[in-house]
Amino acid sequence: MLLAVRGRALQRLEDALDDVEQSGGDVLSHVQELTVAEREAARSLGVDWRRFTWVRDQVRRLMTSQRQHEDQRVLTAELTRARQDLSAQLAAARDPASRQFLEAQLKALNVEMEKFERDQQLPAPRADEAKLLESVRAEVATLQGRQDRAQHRLQELLRRSAATATARPAQPTR
Repeated sequence: MLLAVRGRALQRLEDALDDVEQSGGDVLSHVQELTVAEREAARSLGVDWRRFTWVRDQVRRLMTSQRQHEDQRVLTAELTRARQDLSAQLAAARDPASRQFLEAQLKALNVEMEKFERDQQLPAPRADEAKLLESVRAEVATLQGRQDRAQHRLQELLRRSAATATARPAQPTR
């Protein structure tokens, strides 16, 4: 449902952009906002708008949760590697000043790791949610790419329109 509605809305948006690029005209009067296009696409596909927005928001939440969880794993691995490096340097250090400095660094890193683990514990996405998201991740990414390209085209059309408007001399009023 999400893919079908978003795909149809983006197609409408892309078609409107093509029309404006080919025939000219006022960009803002021909191109809808994505939300409006999604609402119309949902209606034309017989999808309840509230259900669509709930699913869209859940997918966004899940994708954000997965990214945060992946970031958390990467950061934990980096902090662990840094702790191992400091421990190895401490074991190799012979002079008291170096040992004192490395011990302080190791202690500060351990405090930060404990704080990170305590404060940043995000629940991992449920297995069934993650499996569902993985099955559509490529399609969601493709639609996001289309949306990004359409947004770029729209911005370029608006820029050109503004440049054309400022290049025209003002018409005298009678």
